[in-house]
Amino acid sequence: MPRHTGTAAARPGLPLGPALPPPAVPHWWAAAAGALTWASLLVVAGLWLTNGGVTDVTGIADAWTSLGRLTGLLAADLLLIQVLLMARIPFVEKAFGQDQLAAVHRTVGFGSVALLLAHVLMIIVGYSGATLGALWPTTTQMVLTMPAMILALVGTVFLLLVVVTSIRAARAKLRYESWHLMHLYAYLGCFLALPHQLW
Repeated sequence: MPRHTGTAAARPGLPLGPALPPPAVPHWWAAAAGALTWASLLVVAGLWLTNGGVTDVTGIADAWTSLGRLTGLLAADLLLIQVLLMARIPFVEKAFGQDQLAAVHRTVGFGSVALLLAHVLMIIVGYSGATLGALWPTTTQMVLTMPAMILALVGTVFLLLVVVTSIRAARAKLRYESWHLMHLYAYLGCFLALPHQLW
């Protein structure tokens, strides 16, 4: 008569029991992430203030330029946060949940591009001396002569394409693969749009 050795768990063909669930992410992480986002925006605004954001304004053109710089800094901050959201970091997904994370992603995405467009418009108006007839010449001069501005223009176009294809009516006409590929251009857009702030 054969001897029985080993435990039931070691015998082939027997179930080992359900796998342990991954450790839960504390619910307060989502609130903490939101607080950190607002804190980063406040830090950016504080840096703008301490570097002459208000005190250097001596006229209407300076006001446009200064506000343009503020909106550009805020847009850059949100774009970096958007990159983190797109990276699909596991603990971030678990903290927010798929539905809430998608809503945050959409809000931050549209908000960052709105600030980016405001930045472009305000800077052009400020650099043109708030003169209507000088808007186009100023725009072409900035793009052609200022460091990394052509890269910023191309990056802005990529980001706008991502936003347009994210509108529900446009997204419904795209295959998922095409929409996902288009979204990857957001990384390239961020990479190209940021360097001009270093000069």
